[in-house]
Amino acid sequence: MRIDADKLRKFFVFNFSRRSLLDFFYKKLQWLALLIILLSAGFLIFLWYNYIFASQWDDARVQEYIQTKKDKNEAVFNRENFEKNIQESNARNTEFEKPLDNLEDIFRLNK
Repeated sequence: MRIDADKLRKFFVFNFSRRSLLDFFYKKLQWLALLIILLSAGFLIFLWYNYIFASQWDDARVQEYIQTKKDKNEAVFNRENFEKNIQESNARNTEFEKPLDNLEDIFRLNK
């Protein structure tokens, strides 16, 4: 593979007039888009690494978090709703266990 110096020079050289600047970006739009995608992917990987693997919680903050989670009773067990759901589930089970002998053939398969 030979590198043509003239083509390489034309790739990087542009005038500073408005028209030539727009032509330069239009011709290099794929490279510009690729550069933007790579930079944003690198930034997102940096954020992901810092938030997941390099968290800076000291022992005091960890203990404070554990204590606040212990103090809050976020999950409240409502026995009445639980019993109601169990009864509905049992009613559905008995409904599904009924024999299916007397069902109408809605597709008229058995003539």
